[in-house]
This record gives sequence, C-alpha cells and structure tokens, in this order.
Amino acid sequence: MSLFNNSSCCGGDTAGTTREKSKCTGCVCELLNQLANNRMNGNLCAMGAQQVVRLVLKGADRGLDVTGGGGPATEFTIVSFDPKTCCLVVTHREGNDTITSVFDCRCICGIVCVPSRNGLTAPSVLG
Repeated sequence: MSLFNNSSCCGGDTAGTTREKSKCTGCVCELLNQLANNRMNGNLCAMGAQQVVRLVLKGADRGLDVTGGGGPATEFTIVSFDPKTCCLVVTHREGNDTITSVFDCRCICGIVCVPSRNGLTAPSVLG
C-alpha cells in the first residue's frame, strides 16, 4: 500500500471511484494520534499537557513556516487528531491572533517536540 494516491501525499480517490479503508498508517500519523489523544506510553514531549510541535512536510528540508517570512519553523499546539480522517487540527499564534490550521497526517514526514520550560515554550532552534 502506498501513501501516495494520484500523485498526492494527502490521498484521494484511486481512479475516482474507490477509497482505501484506512490510510492513516505510519509513524507520524500514529504518533499524532497518541499525542492528541493522550495515549502515549512514556514521556515524549510533555505528556498530560497540550503538545507543542514543529512539523516537517514531505519533500521539505526544514520545518514548516506558515508565516511566509522565511523565519524559524512555526510552533503548533496540537488541538485534535482524527485517526479515521487523518486530520490534524493545530493552532499557532500570529501577534494577538490564534490561527487554526488543518493538516493531513500523511503529508507530514517529521515532528519535532518543542520543550516546555516553566510553562513557556522554548525558543525555536529549527529553521
């Protein structure tokens, strides 16, 4: 089974008429499911708290910067993940605004946990 359907990492119809039953497999999708739904055994990131992560999309060589400024990778707070639809819902801050984004986990190839220090997010080091 391939993560790529119709040349898209985000799936889609295969020949326009059928769908695979579950495409949310792989380490990133499973990890997002565990982080979002507090099913993680062990202490990856900061268990019990909302997870703050940086995302690396498939084909990218650096963390995703959604601000478009070419700066450091955006730090996202995981809101929810639906293992049936592969949808990851995250938020991030832009000034005084909270922006909500939705990603397909199959389009993400890496997750970088952002450490928390005294309840504050550590400075970004991923470009």
